[in-house]
Amino acid sequence: MAHSHTVGRFVPLSANICFVKLLLCILLIPSILAAQPDRSSTQSGYNWVEITDDYDMPEGLRIFNEDNLKAWYVEVDMTREELALHPYLSTTQGLPSFSREVGSLAAINSGYFSGGTSLSTVIYPDGDIRSQNPQTLSRDGRTYYITRGHFGVMQDRSMSVDWIYHFTPRFSDLYRFPEPVPNERGEPAARPSRDDGSPIEDLLVGMGGGPVLIKDGEINITFTEELIWGGVGEFDETRARTAVCYTEDDRALLFVANENPGMAFDKLADVLYDLECHEALNLDGGGSTHMTVGDELVNTPFVNRQIPSILAVVPADSVKMPDDMTEPEDAVILDTEMDNVTLTDGWSESANEGYYGESKSLIAEADDGNETATYVPDLEPWHQYEVAAWWVAAFNRAENTPYIIHHADGVDTVRVDQSSDGSRWNTLGTYYFRGAGQDDIIISNDATGSSPTSFVVADAIRLIKTGEVKTTGAEGALTDEDGSDVPDKMKLGQNYPNPFNPVTSIPFYLPESDHVRVRVYDSLGRLIETLADRRFGPGRHQVTFDAGSISSGMYIYEISSSEHRMQRHMLLIK
Repeated sequence: MAHSHTVGRFVPLSANICFVKLLLCILLIPSILAAQPDRSSTQSGYNWVEITDDYDMPEGLRIFNEDNLKAWYVEVDMTREELALHPYLSTTQGLPSFSREVGSLAAINSGYFSGGTSLSTVIYPDGDIRSQNPQTLSRDGRTYYITRGHFGVMQDRSMSVDWIYHFTPRFSDLYRFPEPVPNERGEPAARPSRDDGSPIEDLLVGMGGGPVLIKDGEINITFTEELIWGGVGEFDETRARTAVCYTEDDRALLFVANENPGMAFDKLADVLYDLECHEALNLDGGGSTHMTVGDELVNTPFVNRQIPSILAVVPADSVKMPDDMTEPEDAVILDTEMDNVTLTDGWSESANEGYYGESKSLIAEADDGNETATYVPDLEPWHQYEVAAWWVAAFNRAENTPYIIHHADGVDTVRVDQSSDGSRWNTLGTYYFRGAGQDDIIISNDATGSSPTSFVVADAIRLIKTGEVKTTGAEGALTDEDGSDVPDKMKLGQNYPNPFNPVTSIPFYLPESDHVRVRVYDSLGRLIETLADRRFGPGRHQVTFDAGSISSGMYIYEISSSEHRMQRHMLLIK
């Protein structure tokens, strides 16, 4: 940035006077130079004062304040390998408690959010995408594809600000672009193409926001292209601001400015440019603007807002370094569009981004178990697998969604909070399975949430073989020479859920092909319904009973074949 000053006219003097003045200048030069402030102390009329001594900060961290701007920045020397930048995503909380939770040396709030759900990209090491920038936004009744801003730290500790787009939730489908999608107000641009960008293959961690403020050493505020308008304020609106940038000599600056006097986007870009930022990104501002050193609040936010994501300076040894960023080769992944996933009629597509693969997440209103999604994996018999689930989190998601896992040793129900930890694999447990299509995992809408209307999510399920093998099956079942499940007798399992309202599943097992009837009776022995009356092959099966038309009470279900008859009880509570 150019700066000008006025030079006065030179008045001729005698040689002696000139000599004396020259001598004085030579003598004073060392003291003048010694009195010059640090390069970041006084810039273009701003009076940045270093206040590092006011805090307990390690080498490589410095903090500065500009009182007239009511602004602060933490400078991170990224050449010091003991320091690292890391974004974090958690349940909403104040920045001081968030900082304590992750053990940060310094931190600022980061991307946009709604309720407890991040609306900006958060990427952990190993290609672990915890949340995503939106693919589309609606303005004035139109749908716009957007490439939003992103700040990334690479595996070699270099930094970059880019416009990015998530084609799918997979790390391999995260692309950056040299220019944003050229949206204009009222004129949506075409969807970005992979051909116009490139994967961010060497990314260590990343965090989304917007708009980009400085790119390649030039102020370039892509306010319109990123659809910031109509969402978080207008271009010339002054408010509290949070931003992150980096310099060409590998310093990262974490920046905040209070609401009063506040800054518009162009003022913020000018200030960061003046601080020698080579590339810069705006983050969520207003009442979200916070900065901490340790867990001590530095600025005075006008609203003490709870936030779900932060950008923190942490000890480098606390950061997990990347391993292989691809799915394991032997991973078994079931998604909702596949033939071996069966859905009841009450599921619909979610509009939220962050789903796995090409098919959108499905949602069903939390109720009493009347809606299910059943996944039947084709696994190697009697092998142990780690089971993980993917869902898209939102504030109105159920907080105790059941995953009912039928495995070699019985049935386990794992309940998860789908209002958080979305768009990533969440481990449910490790189990032995019978294999050969005889196991299943069921998502039920028998759940509740804190919103007046809450929804359960059905998305992908992943199973990864651990290498452990079971030598004998569950409940007396044995493995023959080829490892298949051979039950030694017919068995009738306990219905699930139990108690139920109004839908439940009844499992049973056959040692060989047989004609089977499954019937339900009331407590007086009167037939209520015949659920099955046909021939089944050997192995595990299940039927579903819908008690929507009958009253609460104890009921009996029975399985009978040509040689056996078995009964169990179940409880309907409405």
